[in-house]
Amino acid sequence: MKVTTARMFNKNSLVANSNLPPKPPSSIEPHESLIWLEGAQTLQIYVAYTEGRRLEEMAVYMTILVDRMTEYGPWAVRVELLLLPRVIRYWESPSIYIQHVCEMKSLVDNINRSFEFLRRVNVQINLDYANFHQMKLAAAVFSLDVEWTLNYFVEGTLHLLKIEAESHLMRRLLGVYERDFDV
Repeated sequence: MKVTTARMFNKNSLVANSNLPPKPPSSIEPHESLIWLEGAQTLQIYVAYTEGRRLEEMAVYMTILVDRMTEYGPWAVRVELLLLPRVIRYWESPSIYIQHVCEMKSLVDNINRSFEFLRRVNVQINLDYANFHQMKLAAAVFSLDVEWTLNYFVEGTLHLLKIEAESHLMRRLLGVYERDFDV
């Protein structure tokens, strides 16, 4: 009888813990790619695809990033997403790009599901040079449920360039979204 009571107590305590209020941002475990701006209620997310990381390392990194990011969901009204995509060389496996697409889908899906009070997402892509292939991952933003803006910055230039909603570049990104991201 004591064993059954102990099990019931443990089961009930687990259920009770699920009804607790969300952790305040100050108590969320830090992550190198997440910066919380308390006054602006903004979460800055840095996604850096670097050539030095293996696919497995990047998958683990992104899983932890997305998991930690969702903890800010009840608090953030704005997200600033900075993408640092890598150049995928023609001799490299297409699985690299496919994995990056899956990771971006997961990131956007979790933003849509976890951020209850989110009003806006600002996305910035940092490019090595003016290269559409590096921009392709930004097509994931078409899945966002909130208002968003898309800008890019080319290394060596001094200003941020906005991708207008009706521009040729935005239409090309929409084509990438329909081909690679839309399920």
